[in-house]
Amino acid sequence: MSDTRLEKRNKKRLSVKFGHDKMEHIGYLSDVSSQGFFVESRIVYKPGVVLNCELTTRNEEIILVEGRVQWSKKGAPRLNHIIKSGMGIYILKVLQGEHEYHALNDLNQGAVSCP
Repeated sequence: MSDTRLEKRNKKRLSVKFGHDKMEHIGYLSDVSSQGFFVESRIVYKPGVVLNCELTTRNEEIILVEGRVQWSKKGAPRLNHIIKSGMGIYILKVLQGEHEYHALNDLNQGAVSCP
């Protein structure tokens, strides 16, 4: 199946805290665009749920985002190395760190960020 996205995605690996009322779950951002990102996590919410997300950059900068779950998939824990569980998040608002978030989308950076 070909990728029909209109927007380029950048591979990143950043720590993400997320949750509906409070940010109580932890995952990893693994791919990012200007409109959203994918969170790898065993905890997934249903599409349509609005979440608060706190992304921590390699430089310990905090980015706060309000986003809506566009899609989610939950794989069996024993197959997590094959089928990633997680959610596609559509950004509704960048509450803090907008400049830092846009820097994640800089295609000239090239390297994968790791915590």
